[in-house]
Amino acid sequence: MRRAAVTCALVVLALGALFVVRPFVAAQRDYPASVPSPAALANAEVVPLAPGSPACFSHAVIEQHSEQARFKLYSPEGPAGPLRVTLRGEGYDAAAEVPAGTPDNTLVSVFVPAPPTDIPLRVCIANEGERDVALFASADRTRSRSTAVVDGEDTGRSIWFSFYEPRSRAITERIPATVDRMTVFRPAWVSEPLLWALLALLVVGMPAGVVWAYVRALREDERAAPVEVDVNARRSRWRRFVDGP
Repeated sequence: MRRAAVTCALVVLALGALFVVRPFVAAQRDYPASVPSPAALANAEVVPLAPGSPACFSHAVIEQHSEQARFKLYSPEGPAGPLRVTLRGEGYDAAAEVPAGTPDNTLVSVFVPAPPTDIPLRVCIANEGERDVALFASADRTRSRSTAVVDGEDTGRSIWFSFYEPRSRAITERIPATVDRMTVFRPAWVSEPLLWALLALLVVGMPAGVVWAYVRALREDERAAPVEVDVNARRSRWRRFVDGP
């Protein structure tokens, strides 16, 4: 009985790993490389982007996995004109063009070359068209230190801006980079070997622990089950003769 129950449990775990866990970890996802300024939690603000008045901000760190820059455009009066994005830092100088015709509320994505290492940048987004547009920004608690400056004045708002990896990836492809990042700003004993060991315990130890707990519960149930006693086997022959069957 116990063996059949354990076999069923192992089959369920194997099917779950095959049809639930495997598709989840193998699914292709968009991964941000770094997010200098996240989107607002509640109320969205905008930074005006008039022709000839670029919006610039500093402290935007680009890292070696970054090959896309993304921001969100506000253009309620119609498709925007062409935009130009420039990124400059120590040993890094790049520019990207956004062609005219981008609709309102569009998440704009432009290619940027990946740097050899992490570099803080100054980013400028210029409107090269004839119509005023704006960029979505944050002024709530998600506002970063990279506040936008327009015509020399600090707007007090941080433009939603992020760097992304060039293509979608599965979770399994990102595990080494994730483990590496988990050691940043941690004590020296929080090392990569320790994190890899913990990951192995999670992958192997959790299913093993579930099976062990299930087997132990079955054993306890068997011990607690009532035992049938043959009363006749405990009576003497004389007593059985006197009392009858």
